[in-house]
Amino acid sequence: MAGVFDRSARERELAGEEEEEDFGLQFSDYIKVELKTETTGWDDIPTEIGPQFEGERIRGADTAVEFGGPKVDYSFERVYVLPPGSDIEHEKVTVIGPELDELGGGSHRIGFIVEVCSNDKEIPPEMEGTFSARLHYWGNYIAGFMHLNTRETIWIRVSKELLEKGFKLEHWGKIIARLFVMEIPVLDKAQITIITDPDLVKEKTEEAIKYWKELDEKMAAMTEEETRPWYTCTLCQSFASSHVCVITPQRPANCGAISWADAKAGHTMDPAGDWQPFDPGECLDPIRGEWSGMNETVTKLSGGINTRYYLHSIFGYTHTSCGCFEMIAFYIPEVDGIGLVARAYTEPTVNKLPFSTMAARTGGGQQTEGLLGLSVRYLPSPKFWQADGGWRRVVWMNSGLMERHGDAIPEEMKGKIATEKDVKDIAELKEFLKKCDHPVVTGVIRPVDGKKITEGWKRTFNAEGLLEYIEEHGGELDPEEAAEEFGVDEEDIMDLVEEMVEDGLLEE
Repeated sequence: MAGVFDRSARERELAGEEEEEDFGLQFSDYIKVELKTETTGWDDIPTEIGPQFEGERIRGADTAVEFGGPKVDYSFERVYVLPPGSDIEHEKVTVIGPELDELGGGSHRIGFIVEVCSNDKEIPPEMEGTFSARLHYWGNYIAGFMHLNTRETIWIRVSKELLEKGFKLEHWGKIIARLFVMEIPVLDKAQITIITDPDLVKEKTEEAIKYWKELDEKMAAMTEEETRPWYTCTLCQSFASSHVCVITPQRPANCGAISWADAKAGHTMDPAGDWQPFDPGECLDPIRGEWSGMNETVTKLSGGINTRYYLHSIFGYTHTSCGCFEMIAFYIPEVDGIGLVARAYTEPTVNKLPFSTMAARTGGGQQTEGLLGLSVRYLPSPKFWQADGGWRRVVWMNSGLMERHGDAIPEEMKGKIATEKDVKDIAELKEFLKKCDHPVVTGVIRPVDGKKITEGWKRTFNAEGLLEYIEEHGGELDPEEAAEEFGVDEEDIMDLVEEMVEDGLLEE
C-alpha cells in the first residue's frame, strides 16, 4: 500500500503549508482532447465498459455481493492527490482482505483508495473532491456494477451475472485507474488500494471522516450573498433526468461529495462538464433562499419540469433529490416538527417509515414538500432550514446521526431532540417534547429574523381535549388555569364539565 499514508496536497494545505498560487495548468490539462499515451484497451476486463450502462439498477435478488449501504456501518472511498513524480505505480491494484469471490455474498465493509499524481505538475488540492466524484460516475460505466453515493455513505452492488464472468475487485481498481489517466490528461499515474479487511476499513473510515470534517469547516466562512458564481451539478441526471443540484458555499451537493470549492475545481477541470457556474441573480426571498438567476438556471437544466427552488426550506418549492443523498429530512405533522434520518439507519423512524420508503418518495428529481434528501454537510450551515426555524424545528433524529454530527446542534437544543433510544412512536415523541420544553410545543421563533412561525400545540376545546388535560394534571382540574390553557372563559370550562358529567365522562 505504498503511498497510501502519504499526505495529500489538500492535507498539506490544511496544515498551513504553502502551495503555489499559479499551478501552471491549462484547461487542456483537465479535459480529454486526445489520449496522452497508448492504452492496452479493455481486453483484460471480463465485462463491458461504457456510459451506456449508467443508470443500471441491480435489485437485491440479482446481487451477488454488496458493499456499504444501509446494512453496513463502515465504508468509504477517497482520492489522494500526491506531489508530482510520487513513487506510485500506474494501474497497480492492491486488495487487502478477501477478494470478491471469497466473500460468500452478503453485505460487507469496503474501503476504496485512489492515489493520483502528475509526473511534473503540481495539482491544486481542491481537485481531490472533484476527482472523488468521478468514482461514482465511472463506477457506473461497468456493466453489472452499481455505485451510489460518496465518501463514507457509498453503496455498491455486484450482480450475480458479473461475478459469474470472473469479475474481481482487482478489475474494478484497474478500470478506475485507467479511466483517471485516460480521461484527465494532467494525471500520469493512478494507483488503487481496495480494503475488505473489516478492522482496517473501520480505522480508515474514521480517519477519512475526521479529514472531511476539517475540509467542511474551512468552507464555513463563505456566504451565499458574497460569493459569485454559484454552481450546478447534473452528474446524477443519468438516474434522475430532472434533478439539478444547486451548490453554494452554505449548501453543498446532496451527495456530500461536492462543496462549492469542489464544483469550482471541477469546472476548471472540465469546462463543458457536469459542474457549471451561474449567476444567482436577484435575491427574491433571503429567508427561504430563492434567487431569480437560480430559478432560470434550474428551469433550463431540468427541461422546465422544475422552475423554482427554495434552498433553505423543507416546504414549498423544495430542492430536488436524485437518489445519492446522505440523509432525509421529513416533516412530522403530529408535532409540527422535522425529523432527520441517515441512510445507514435501516429501522423504521418515529413515523414508522424507514429510510428506504421515504427515499423512494423524494428521489428521482421530483419536488416533494415536507420530504427531501440532503447532505450531512448541510447540518452545520448557518442557513440550515432557516426558513422553518432551523434546529429549533428538529424534533427527532436517529442516534447514529446525532452521535456523529451532534456538534452541529446549538447548545439551546441539546437534550431536546429525541432519538430511537428515547421514543418509539409519535405518542412517546409528544411526551418527550413536552417534558423537555421543546420550542414546537409553545411555538417556534426562528433565529434568522426573530419571527414566530408556528403557533405551538393548540388544544382542541372539547371533551376529549379536556380529558387529556385533566389526565396530564394528575386528575385535577383548576378552572382558571384550564381556561387560560384552552383560550376560553372559566364559564365555558364549567359548562363543558357539566356536559361531560351528564354523559358519564366525568364523575362529580
